[in-house]
Amino acid sequence: MVRLSKINWQRILLDKGVSAMFLIPSLILLVVLLVGPFSYMVGVSFTDLSFSQPNHDGNFVGFANYRKLMQDDPIFWESFLTTIKFVFAAVGLEFLFGLGLALLLFNIIGDQRFIVTLILMPMMLAPVAIGLMWKLLLSGEFGMLTHYMRKIALMGPQTALLSSYKLVLWTMVGIDVWEWTPFVTLVILAGLMSLPKEPFEAAIMDGAKPLRVFRDVTLPLLRPIIALVMLLRGIDAFKEFDKVFILTGGGPGTATELLSIYTWRINFRNWDFGYGSVVAFMVYLVVLIMCSIFYKGITWKQGMERTKA
Repeated sequence: MVRLSKINWQRILLDKGVSAMFLIPSLILLVVLLVGPFSYMVGVSFTDLSFSQPNHDGNFVGFANYRKLMQDDPIFWESFLTTIKFVFAAVGLEFLFGLGLALLLFNIIGDQRFIVTLILMPMMLAPVAIGLMWKLLLSGEFGMLTHYMRKIALMGPQTALLSSYKLVLWTMVGIDVWEWTPFVTLVILAGLMSLPKEPFEAAIMDGAKPLRVFRDVTLPLLRPIIALVMLLRGIDAFKEFDKVFILTGGGPGTATELLSIYTWRINFRNWDFGYGSVVAFMVYLVVLIMCSIFYKGITWKQGMERTKA
């Protein structure tokens, strides 16, 4: 009887929502580390707070900073376009190379563990270390890669990839592809290993050729995994800062001034926190839109499949 009453009392406590109290520490941490700073950033974006201009002590200016960004800041839109180019080029190439390597490892190479460990090495390095390494390799004065590329006539004697206005952005894309293609490969390879065998066996028994099996069976089954890896890489590439800051600092000129570099320059070089908060908010807004598009794309496709079923 005592044991029964104890169980009932515990069940009553759980039904009354006492278990929700265990979420309070996590919620407090979320508010302190995420909601609090974000709310402060939004509040500052409506002020003229600046440590480099007199009489700009955080006075309320309404939407003046937002109007300035939308109408009177061509550098922001240039940085936005540069960021979009970087994200689409880097993530697109990483997906193509990652998918190809994953299929190669899954279908052709038997001992995958050593190869996977080897190709994961670039991803395991810190972004700062990668930036310093490639800065030494591509230096116009003593870079090893620059020396050999000039020797085989891939570059002129006075050309350097990090100082060429036309080539430097694509050099950043190449370095990002070198670093993060292993991540895409690993995720897609794990997805390939988890796919059920029955659809493939049925397609082969129906006489489908390998290309048809890949198009009609493999890709549809991999769609959620591909969408997830593209979303993660797209968000990460959109926020790219470390390597670009170390290698070029946004130069030469504004050739590699991504939105992250521009946001840093406005906030921590010009000390214009009011306007810098608007730029940072726009970065957050674009990432939020990207997440929403990918999520709706996945759920819409799944909803269509359920409707057909």
